[in-house]
Amino acid sequence: MSDYLEQKNDWLICQHCAEIQKVVAISVDHEMRCFNCGAQISTGKSRWLSIALSVSISAFILFLAANYLPFLTLEVGIQTHTVTIIDGVIALMERTEWLLAGLVFTTLFLFPLVELVAFIFLLFCYHFKKTVRGQKTTLRWLIKAQHWNMLDIFMLSVVVTAFKLTDLAYVKLESGAYLFFALVALLQLVFLRIDKRSLWQWINANNYFCSVENEYAYDCRCCKALVGESIVEQTGHCPRCHSAVHKRIPASLQKTAALVFAASILYIPANILPIMEYTSVGITERDTIMSGVIKLLQDGLWGIASIVFVASIVVPIIKLLVFYYLLWAVKTNAIKGVKQRAALFRFVDLIGRWSMVDVFVVTILVALVQFGFVYTVEPQGALIAFGAVVVLTMLAAETFDPRLLWDAQLQAKADLQHNNQETQHERKAQRKAQRKEQQREE
Repeated sequence: MSDYLEQKNDWLICQHCAEIQKVVAISVDHEMRCFNCGAQISTGKSRWLSIALSVSISAFILFLAANYLPFLTLEVGIQTHTVTIIDGVIALMERTEWLLAGLVFTTLFLFPLVELVAFIFLLFCYHFKKTVRGQKTTLRWLIKAQHWNMLDIFMLSVVVTAFKLTDLAYVKLESGAYLFFALVALLQLVFLRIDKRSLWQWINANNYFCSVENEYAYDCRCCKALVGESIVEQTGHCPRCHSAVHKRIPASLQKTAALVFAASILYIPANILPIMEYTSVGITERDTIMSGVIKLLQDGLWGIASIVFVASIVVPIIKLLVFYYLLWAVKTNAIKGVKQRAALFRFVDLIGRWSMVDVFVVTILVALVQFGFVYTVEPQGALIAFGAVVVLTMLAAETFDPRLLWDAQLQAKADLQHNNQETQHERKAQRKAQRKEQQREE
C-alpha cells in the first residue's frame, strides 16, 4: 500500500459512463447523481449505523423463525396440508429436480442467510471500531451477491399462489408467513439504510490509488475506488478490496451476446412446454405460462393475471430485446440516444430478478398441493427452461459493460471527424486539380 500515492479521497467515478467527478459537500440525506449520464453514484444516509445494526439483528431472528415455523396451510374439504418454506426445496429434491431445488435454495436460504450474517459481522466491527480479518472479503462478496437474494420476489409469489388457489381451497397464512413478510420489510430497510461507502472508508479511507501523478484512473466496481491505469496494467486488482479491475470488462460483448442468445433459445421451450401439471379427481391437465394467465383472467383475477403476465412474459421479452439493442448500438457505434440506452440498461438490470415469480409459484404449489387423488401439482420441463432464462439474463446484465455505450459514441464522433477531414482533403485535392487543369487549358 505504501507504494501508491494516496490522494483525491473526495472523488468518485461513475460505473456506467466512467466519468470522474468530485464529491461535493451535501446533506447526509441527499444522493449524488452523475452529471453526465444521470446514474446514481452515492446515496445519502443519516443515522444509518444504529438503524442498520438493530434492523439486521431483528431480521436475522425473523429469518430463523420464519423458516422454522409453519408457513402456509391449505384446506380442501376435511383435508389440510401445512408446509414450511423449506418444504418447497424438499419437494423438488424428492422429484429429482436438482437444478431447480438448488436455484430455490440458493436464492431463498443461502444468500439471505449469508447476507444477514455478513451485515451483522461488519456492522458490529464498524460500531466498535475493531479490525478483524476477513472484513474486506465479506463486504466484497456481500455487494456482489445482493441481487441474488430473492425473498421479496418470493413474497409476491406467495400472494399470487394464494389467489390461484382461491377457487380450489382455503389458503391460511401461518405464523411463519407473517414473520416472513416482516423479514422482507426489514431487509429492504437494511439495504436502504446501510452505507457501504462509509464501510469502505473505514476499512481504508483512501479511495484513489496511483503510481504516477495525475494518471488516468478506472473504477473498482465493488468498492468504487479509483485505480490508476499503471496499477490496472501491472496487477489488475483494486488495492483496497482486491477485486479484479479492468479498463473494460474482458470480452464483454462476446459474453453478453452468448448469454442473451442462449436465453433466447431457452425462452421458446419455456413458453411452449407446460410449466406445471395438476391432477384433480383423476383428470390431469397441464398449464403453460400463457394458459395459466388466461385461466386467471377467466377467474376474474385481473390484477394477479397482470402481475404474472408482466413478470413472466413481458419482462423476459423486454430484457432480451433491450440487450440485442444495446449490443447493436455498441457494435455500430451509435451516436444519438446514448443516455437513453444507459437508462434502459439500468432498467433491465433492476427488473431482471422479478421474472422468478413463476418459478417460486410452482415451487409453492408443488409443496402445498399434495392431496393424492383429490388434487396434486407437479413441476414440468418448462420450469427448468424458464429458470435458466432468468439466470442467464441476470448474468448478461453483469457481463455487459455500460461504459462501452459511451465508448461507442466517442468512437463514432472520432470516425465522423476523421471522415470530415478526409472529405475536406479530397475537396481541396479536387479544387487543386481543377485549377491545374484550367491553367493547362489557358
